[in-house]
Amino acid sequence: MEKNVFQYIWKHSARQQVLLALLTVASFPVLYASLELPKIIINRAISEPEPQRQLMGLTLGPVEYLLVLCLAFLALVLANGVFKMRINTFKGVVGERQVRRLRFMLLDRMLRFPLPHFSHVSQGELISTITAETEPLAGFIGDSFALPLYQGGTMATILLFLFIQEPMIGLVSVAMIPVQAYIIPKLQIKVKRLGKERVKKVRQLSERIGESVENVREIRVNGTVRYVKAEFSKYLGDIYYIRLEIYKRKYFVKFLNNFINQITPFFFFSIGGYFVLKGDLSIGALVAALSAFKDLTAPWKELLDYYQNAIDAQIKYEQIVEQFSPPFLFDWTQPGPETPPGLRAPYRLESVSWANEYGDRMLQRITLQVQPGAMIGIAGSNALALRRLAEMMVRLSPPTSGRILVGDQPLDTLPLELLGRRMAYAGPEPRMFTGSIMQNMTYGLRHRPPPEDPETMTAARRRQIEEAKASGNSTDSMADIWTDFGMVGATDWKSMRPWLMQCLNATGGEAQIYERGLREVFDPDEYPFVAEPLLRARHWLREAMAARGMDGMLERFDRDRFNPYASLAENMLFGLPNDPDLTVSRLVAEPAIRALMEEHGLWEPAVRIGRRFAMRIVSVYQDRSQGDVLIMRYPLIDDTLFEDLVEAVTRLKRRADKLERRQSEADKLLFACMFLMIVPKRDGKELVPPAEREAIMAVRRRLLEDTDESLRSKIAFFDPDLYHPRLNVLDNLLFGRVTTEEPRALAGLRALVDEALEQTDGRAYVLILVALGEVGIGGSLLPISVRQRVQLVRGLLKKPDIYVIYQALNSYDPAERLNIFKRMKELLPHMTLIVLEERIEDDPSFDALYDLEDGRLVRRGHDGAEHDEDGSGAGETGDHDDAALRLLSRSSVFSDLPEPILRRLLGASDWRTVRAGDYIYRSGEASEYVFVLAEGEAELVRLMEGREPLHLAYIKPPEVFGDMELLAGTRRFSTIRARTDLRVLRLDGTTLLRILPAVPALPMRVIRQVGRRLTSEAPP
Repeated sequence: MEKNVFQYIWKHSARQQVLLALLTVASFPVLYASLELPKIIINRAISEPEPQRQLMGLTLGPVEYLLVLCLAFLALVLANGVFKMRINTFKGVVGERQVRRLRFMLLDRMLRFPLPHFSHVSQGELISTITAETEPLAGFIGDSFALPLYQGGTMATILLFLFIQEPMIGLVSVAMIPVQAYIIPKLQIKVKRLGKERVKKVRQLSERIGESVENVREIRVNGTVRYVKAEFSKYLGDIYYIRLEIYKRKYFVKFLNNFINQITPFFFFSIGGYFVLKGDLSIGALVAALSAFKDLTAPWKELLDYYQNAIDAQIKYEQIVEQFSPPFLFDWTQPGPETPPGLRAPYRLESVSWANEYGDRMLQRITLQVQPGAMIGIAGSNALALRRLAEMMVRLSPPTSGRILVGDQPLDTLPLELLGRRMAYAGPEPRMFTGSIMQNMTYGLRHRPPPEDPETMTAARRRQIEEAKASGNSTDSMADIWTDFGMVGATDWKSMRPWLMQCLNATGGEAQIYERGLREVFDPDEYPFVAEPLLRARHWLREAMAARGMDGMLERFDRDRFNPYASLAENMLFGLPNDPDLTVSRLVAEPAIRALMEEHGLWEPAVRIGRRFAMRIVSVYQDRSQGDVLIMRYPLIDDTLFEDLVEAVTRLKRRADKLERRQSEADKLLFACMFLMIVPKRDGKELVPPAEREAIMAVRRRLLEDTDESLRSKIAFFDPDLYHPRLNVLDNLLFGRVTTEEPRALAGLRALVDEALEQTDGRAYVLILVALGEVGIGGSLLPISVRQRVQLVRGLLKKPDIYVIYQALNSYDPAERLNIFKRMKELLPHMTLIVLEERIEDDPSFDALYDLEDGRLVRRGHDGAEHDEDGSGAGETGDHDDAALRLLSRSSVFSDLPEPILRRLLGASDWRTVRAGDYIYRSGEASEYVFVLAEGEAELVRLMEGREPLHLAYIKPPEVFGDMELLAGTRRFSTIRARTDLRVLRLDGTTLLRILPAVPALPMRVIRQVGRRLTSEAPP
């Protein structure tokens, strides 16, 4: 970005600034004429009237002449106003376009920040900078070149007029301008500095507000609200005092400026009056000069303000540029003819290192080669180093040194579009975008802007494109879907569905999603493509149940039959309220429903029976221990409704009046609602006598046949050929109520439901239905386990060539994680899968396994030759010294020692093999040797008499052990046992002690290694 605000303005709006300048210059003659004409009106038309005057070939009398001049003056005023209006409007357009461009550039640069930079800048600070701090620049950008030209030209025009009238008047007018030009900017310097400090404080406040929003749970849990409010008060106070100081200085400058401006009229009256009395100046010229001077103060004030605004704008712009110019800013490389079509090539890390901000090397010269289609695992206990390695592999963070290549192409030169299409990454903190689960799962396919036909494009859309181009913004439309179905070999949502189902199956959780989908309620008008296959499944299920003699297990909804297994509300309405907010209790309060119930003699029995039912419910479930049973048996009775029932029943028991007077109107509505919640087969047939059943059927017939349309629109009626919007998926498939509670029969019915969905291809739509649910802000409506699966599907769905997964399933157990990785690899066998976890158990599914130890990558289970192939292992390559030298250089104790010292150690060393379960040494033995582990895994144990040895720590290649006792000069106080077959390099202790004076840091390295070993996390 340009460092100077004027450079930025000129680079992006030079043409518009030139047009503004031309328009400004064109207004000056009109301005001068508007200054000259009042003098002519006073001196010639009013002070010296003549019987006839010639004007543009016309003969005019005194009055006509005066009117023509006045109309001309009015026209000049109008023209001058039009010029100002057009100039100011154009300036506004230019300013807003360039601020829009600047914001777009800042957003673009923010998206290119290296990930570590986000740990140094807060979300609130970035938001405040892009939105609030760029806002004042809009006005200045429009004024940057036009305002000094316009106001300076206006001043020059007015001064020219004054000098023409009387040179002395002109000198008086400009006498104080140099004084103001020197003093005012000097006084404004402190104001500018305070303004810069105010911006910093506001940014800090924004950072604290954002931090408090993110950590509001911690604030409430720890009860630190008072502390946080005090911190807010401090920042608000700092801002207040800075602004107060700004106001004091700013208005002192204004006071001084106004005082100087008022001195000049004193000279006008005294000196100008003297010239009038002497006859050297006419009264009209003096009046015109006074009027012109009044106009002169405005542009001069504008120029002084412009100077201050220019400095402020430069400070703001410099701060913005500085904040959005971090080191290692990524570049958007555009695809070209040499861009490869995919990333199916060897993936290599060549001497990759990374150091943290303190200069500590967390990754040291890592070299790794992964063949296309391989599945490798990298384990490491250093979470930060492992995270940075994963992020560097997908170009989220830059390495300190070294390079990463795909084939022969450096990763940092590949276009982002190619990486976005052919590479995927999943981390431990899945990020969700506001929208549905489906939108989040398909987010990685949003690479195809919607096509637009210029011939059918609306005028409003054309204006949008023109403005976007003028502001340097994207012209792509957001009015349609961006999903690139071609990335997965599909053409639309329907053809992509099988692949989506395969991805869901591969990442696990399909059974849980299916069960949740059967309980989903949705509107078929919004998702007709889901309702259609479910209706086919309903018809298939009905025929299958009839063919298998299972009809007796289901009492279907029939408009001519009373269903004792359904609630009385469902029986009376033959449906359910159409609006989710229109509950049964609210529906009872509908005057039309109550009128129908009263007309058929159902209202009073409903209140009476509902009262009995309510008293039974309260007496049985008033004990809080039965709450779970109440919820299971009566899901429509929530806590609020139950509390209302308790209060109503209590009121009935307390009053001794007649029963009719004991019940309020609210209680009657409550009891009528309870009546409609009764399920005869569940709650007892005696509650609903035949007369009341017949009345219920009569109300149903009226509702279905001749009820007012406004009432019918509030009810969603049951229809065997229509999907019901208030029933869940399973109830829609059954379209009735189950008549049995026998477990085996229910299992058979459920199996038939599953078969119906499979046969009609409806199961996939049940899964998709769940994916249509909202995730909430940042995925807050989903548990972490679901968010992690959604993230995994997001990457898998685009069929990547390389998939890097770092701790992306840490909410699942290791066995389930491994199974998911295997299924993903089976689904995409050509995909290169790189898994980074804190611990990965040996498994043949991995083509290679590595351990990240002390910043170095060590390959498991291979001899030195194979390790050397990728530069991460140690062992013999046919030469004892070379293999041993590589092993020592990788260990944390002997690394970075000069080669001559290492070779002195190797002069008295030999290779040893130890079988699993054998002891390398035991406590109490003599300390004669130091060991370096090359292959396998050992453990530090404590021998317990008569009991199994107590495990203390694990030892992995290329760790050194046995060195602590040697340096301490004691016998062995530790015991080392082989967990697997081992290969170790044994070093002579005497030789090590001889070289100790040449390596004074060696004991401290030993202590650090032992400390890390004893504090490391044990594997499961």
